[in-house]
Amino acid sequence: MSITPKAIQDLLDELEASRQARRRAWDVLQDLRVVLTNLGNVTIEVPPRKTFEAEGAILKQALSDCLRDQRAVLAQLADAARQVDKAAFGSTADFGPAHQALLKALDRAEVLLQG
Repeated sequence: MSITPKAIQDLLDELEASRQARRRAWDVLQDLRVVLTNLGNVTIEVPPRKTFEAEGAILKQALSDCLRDQRAVLAQLADAARQVDKAAFGSTADFGPAHQALLKALDRAEVLLQG
């Protein structure tokens, strides 16, 4: 069985298509890196080797850290707002400390949003 020039060209075309697909996938990972860095306000390490596995693992960790931090800040903000509500309309809490906790939680949320 002989290999035809068309079969060789088909293989070369397939190889080129695969190379371009990998390049597009890498570009998407780099776009995600930029979004996480800018909007997530996180510093993302550079992988020691430029591989999909290493880059994916680093971005996954950065996304997890970012979402965990945002969730914690929102929980603190909600808790502080509840404390102020109780202090303002109830008789069990002191308004001053509750108000200070709310202001601190708002500051943390603002830092998170400013990125």
